[in-house]
Amino acid sequence: MKPEDLKQIYINSVLDLEEKAHGKLAADEAAFSNMMGEGYRDPNYPKRLADPEFSDVAEILNQLALSPPPKNYPGKISGRVLGSKELGLPVSSEGTYYVAPPDPMSSLGVTTLGSYMGDYSTFRSPFERHDSLGKPYPKDKSLPPDRIQYRKDLKSVDPEGRLDDTIKHEFIHLVFDRSGYKKVADKRFRSYVPKNNAWRKLQKTTGKRITTPIDQAIAYGYAHKLRGGELDDSELRDKIQYRLQGFIPKDDDVDHYMDDLMEVLPSMINDFEKYLRGQEELNPTLISRIAEIENELE
Repeated sequence: MKPEDLKQIYINSVLDLEEKAHGKLAADEAAFSNMMGEGYRDPNYPKRLADPEFSDVAEILNQLALSPPPKNYPGKISGRVLGSKELGLPVSSEGTYYVAPPDPMSSLGVTTLGSYMGDYSTFRSPFERHDSLGKPYPKDKSLPPDRIQYRKDLKSVDPEGRLDDTIKHEFIHLVFDRSGYKKVADKRFRSYVPKNNAWRKLQKTTGKRITTPIDQAIAYGYAHKLRGGELDDSELRDKIQYRLQGFIPKDDDVDHYMDDLMEVLPSMINDFEKYLRGQEELNPTLISRIAEIENELE
């Protein structure tokens, strides 16, 4: 038997194990939630992303972010990824955990606790369930085109808190994309940020869009805000700097860029909220996305 065949047998076996431990339970809980009048909700997704205590647009965020799960679980489609300890797999002598290859993505690991994919339909993971001919099962076209996955950091001092932060961060990426803000973020940034800001100058000198840095800064900042944190926290700055340092020109002063970014971060958050409120007024059907998807799945 070829090595690639053995690898696929292994992948399918782990997906079978994950489905047994995770998928059926999630489907049963979602059905029960529906019976109780709460809608068909995947228990591996949060019921609420945002609390009105920490966000003026909490309801809009919740409506845009939270989608129902598929009615069937051919292995877990999206949401929470289980680690080896949670699946009952043996732990290595070094105390490290193997993250089961998920469907549709396998990029989660030691340094990547969550991932948002805006266009899942174009993505092919090597860690997908294949049929006997070696072909991946077709995508379920009835589901939303984007995907979120996340896992618990079992080595964290506060694994549940770290998981909650990861979930909020990835869902803000989703709202950034689904709401349409991603298409206008770069242009709007130029309208409220001073011309002498390092990131504005980077836009002008390179002629390139900085949508990704804006997306990452808002995702980290808003997730932090939704957990009751302050936008001037040094921990938040460190997280953003770690993610954005690759966008800063090699010979430039990183601290200068971060000082300028943290100075305008509250304005970035405010503009994001302003845009979401405007979209709700201009297009009321935008935040009824969940109801529409649920009706299609019935």
